[in-house]
Amino acid sequence: MNATAILIVVGLIGIAIGIALGVAIASLRAPREEKRSLDSTQIEARIKVPPPKAASQAEVAPKPVPPASSPLADLPAAPPPQRPTLTAVNVLARALQSEVRTPEPPPRSIAVQIDEILQEMLEKSPLASRGIRLLELPNKGMVVMVGLNQYEGVEAVPEEEIRQVIRAAVAEWEQRVAE
Repeated sequence: MNATAILIVVGLIGIAIGIALGVAIASLRAPREEKRSLDSTQIEARIKVPPPKAASQAEVAPKPVPPASSPLADLPAAPPPQRPTLTAVNVLARALQSEVRTPEPPPRSIAVQIDEILQEMLEKSPLASRGIRLLELPNKGMVVMVGLNQYEGVEAVPEEEIRQVIRAAVAEWEQRVAE
């Protein structure tokens, strides 16, 4: 293809984009005129509703008489509902304004709750630099991490001082839950 043909194609694409933007902006500035409303006789004439057949005297039920002073009688007549105009811009705007719900966080496990209390206790302790954590692993349940060492339960931890701090955190958790 030569350069002239490419320029013509690019120009036509630019014109098409311009026309599309012009239509979109025009639909935002002036909403479309609503179709004129039809009365019931015009509607019946259009859909050709057959006349209702006469009912026998036994089928006719008496109509209730409304009270003279109805609270609804004083209200002004409500305007007929208007259908929203469906333009490409309106549809796009509605899609962009959709409600995005953030999912609720899953409930914290007992191990996580006790670990939070343990970390509060360790801040004031000389054991803070040891990296003591309580974790819940899928196939092992609750494990105690001391640095890079992993122990399956509090009793498996070799140091008594660490076991005492963990037991104190568990006791504090039990006290908070009981309240």
